[in-house]
Amino acid sequence: MGRALVTVGLVVATVAAAAALPAAAGVRAPSCTAGMHAVGGVNARTFCGPASATVTVGGVTYRFKGGECEKGAQYLSLDIGTVVLGQTTKPRPDYVGLNVGKLPLVGGTPAAHDGTFPAEALAIEHAGKSYTMVQATVTLSGGRTRGSFKGKLLTGNGTASGTFRCS
Repeated sequence: MGRALVTVGLVVATVAAAAALPAAAGVRAPSCTAGMHAVGGVNARTFCGPASATVTVGGVTYRFKGGECEKGAQYLSLDIGTVVLGQTTKPRPDYVGLNVGKLPLVGGTPAAHDGTFPAEALAIEHAGKSYTMVQATVTLSGGRTRGSFKGKLLTGNGTASGTFRCS
């Protein structure tokens, strides 16, 4: 299976799960407008709110802020930035998407409490580069309001890790 197809599949799964969830309440950044819109002629969804993440890829650390978390009985879904839902020649905006647990419409291993679980999807876009993690684990803490993750990158022999906070 091609890298682009796997990346698109993971992002679509992340967005499908997020689209099925109600919008999370939270403080929104003044410059952020949440919702669906077009980027480069394809649909995109922007997420706003208090969530933040720090991601390290290849020894370089990136910081993301202004996203949302949706915490269901058996899952946690984190989205920060704007996810583009298709192929475009335009640069993709920054985005972090993480799903852990048994998500609506997607399934997975339930994550109803703090602990370490397999990531159902973990995708990162930054400065025009896409990073999809496989064999990733997520450790939830603080009543599933924060956590950390680590895993292998889909392409190459690299790894990525990071932390996140829902509020």
